[in-house]
Amino acid sequence: MKIVTYGNKENEKILLLHPMFTSASFFDFAIEKLSDKYHLIIPTYSGHYENTTYESMENEEKTINDFLRENQIDGLKAIIGFSLGANIAFHYFCHNQEKVSQVIVDSAPIFKFPKFVKRHFYKKYRKCLLQIKAHPENTVNELNKCFNGMGEAQQFIAPTISLESLKNLIESCYNMDTPKLNAESQKKITFVYGTKDIARLCLPRIKKYKNSQFMKLKSFGHCSYFRENTDAYIKNLIK
Repeated sequence: MKIVTYGNKENEKILLLHPMFTSASFFDFAIEKLSDKYHLIIPTYSGHYENTTYESMENEEKTINDFLRENQIDGLKAIIGFSLGANIAFHYFCHNQEKVSQVIVDSAPIFKFPKFVKRHFYKKYRKCLLQIKAHPENTVNELNKCFNGMGEAQQFIAPTISLESLKNLIESCYNMDTPKLNAESQKKITFVYGTKDIARLCLPRIKKYKNSQFMKLKSFGHCSYFRENTDAYIKNLIK
């Protein structure tokens, strides 16, 4: 994992977690809007740059905790995660509730699928990766077919993803638990989904967090509200 930071270290801390097949640069468009008020901590996951392999959420979260400890950061104002990053944000929060004041779980595929379904997605995404490596001119179109129109954001990182990383990423996306959380912890969570986002199909699994806030955004797709309405997102969601 590589971690970059922006903003005054004395300000409240926000951890930003990017979608699969992207990097910390996914947030470049929002840095100026956020770094005046907050100290931003933005990782790029293992496996999302050359000569590294993504192994698990637990490994990424350990690196985050090591970074926080080394930098004497005891708490986070917010974690904001998108897609895979939202799964990591939710998983991290469930295991580190005392450190986090708020978590925004945006477009998270919080599914727990049987092995044969995970194999299906692995084969589908493997085919996509092999196609874009063989025909880089079709990269954006091929990624859009598999990843809900995320091709523009993923086009530079996807070709670097190894098949070993892909196998482990499937586990992080489609093997998520939904642990019991008390009412106070639930109140810290905001779940965000667009009505055009296929990840919204996991909503029945997380409705049990009845004290959390659920935002269903009409006509928006996967991770799109933050990118298209950044000012409103920051104003209305970060508490």
